[in-house]
Formats: sequence, C-alpha cells, structure tokens
Amino acid sequence: LFQHRVFIMGKITASFGLVLTTAVVVAISAYFFQGQEATNYVEGARVDQTTGFAFPLQQDFKVAGKKLALLGLGTRKKVFLNVYSVAFYGSRPVEKALATKKENKSRCETIIESKGKKAAHMTMSMGLDAEKMAEALSNIEGVKQSTKHAFGNMILTGINGKLKKGESMTIEWRFPNSVSVTARGEIIGEVKDQDLYRGLLVVYLGAKGVSPTLKADIEAVAE
Repeated sequence: LFQHRVFIMGKITASFGLVLTTAVVVAISAYFFQGQEATNYVEGARVDQTTGFAFPLQQDFKVAGKKLALLGLGTRKKVFLNVYSVAFYGSRPVEKALATKKENKSRCETIIESKGKKAAHMTMSMGLDAEKMAEALSNIEGVKQSTKHAFGNMILTGINGKLKKGESMTIEWRFPNSVSVTARGEIIGEVKDQDLYRGLLVVYLGAKGVSPTLKADIEAVAE
C-alpha cells in the first residue's frame, strides 16, 4: 500500500512538473513573440517586427537617387542573435522589370538581373565591428582578390571602428558595375567591378542569401 501511494505521488509530482514547465515555456514565448501578429505597416513605412525598426515605403539615397521603392525587408540573424534589419529598395526600372517578369523567374532573380538602381539599407540591431562587416561583405566568390581587398579596406576605414545599435549602412548599386557604400549617412567610397556588383546582389538575393526573411518578403509581395 505504501509503495502504491509513493507511485501515485510520484506521478502527481511528475505531472505537476510537466504542467509547470509547459506554463513557463508558454509564458516565455508570449513575452518574446508578443505583437508578432500585429501588422507591420505604419503610416508611410513598414516595420521589421523582429527588431522594431521602421523603413519608409520610398526613400532617397546618396548615389542610387530619389524615391526608390521598398521591395522587401527582413532580418540578418546569426544563430539566435538579430544582427541587423535590412530593407531592399529599387528604382522605377526595377519595379517595371518585376511587373513584367518571366514566369520561370523569381522576383529576387529578376531584381538581380534588372538594370535599375538598387539599395540595401541596413540598421544595426547590435554593435558590429568594422572588421566583421568588411570580412563578410568582401568574401565573395568569383571576385578578384585585389577587388575584394580594396572593397574590404574601404568598409574598414569608412566605418572606422564599430557600427553601434541603431546606426545604418547602405550598399547602393548602379548598373552595370558601380557599388557604393554609405555609413551613418555619409558616402565612404565606390568600387567599379561587375563581378562585385553581381556578387553583392547575390549575397542578399541569391539562393544562399544572408537574410531568408528578406527574400521571402520580396517573393511574397503581390504582383
């Protein structure tokens, strides 16, 4: 009888522990994912719900020009860390290319191949060293080592230390081979190389793009 009581008490304790653990998980999930069902649109802008950063539906850029349209936004993650939000913009020729894209082409592929001006605008969700950013953006397959070195050094010296949380960086493309970088609203340099031009577009929009949520958002936009 005593053993039977111990067995029942053990089952009750285990059940209570399971219920408590489940409750804790649900509470934590509710805390971290609260508001995820809310719309990510605000007046004249869209919000990256993961980081809370807002990006205007149209934006002017130093090199790519005025009134580029927001084509999609997402988050660059590293394991469980949110590194930065990234919004991708395109000029009118890019929008026209999307409106007339071939059925066998994705929207991301169409953007890569389009001739219009483009921009990837990033807002940091955490501090990021210039060295890490330079290494990540210059390590591109199919680009000459001398070009990688020049582009990496341009970013390294232009950022000069570290991009802090909330600070921005922008990559701007001008067909057929111009890539410019802006940090904290100031142009830090330009490199003209066709392989770099395409390679950086692939970094964001290619099959192994650094932000799957950005690609998914671009593809999800209604035709």
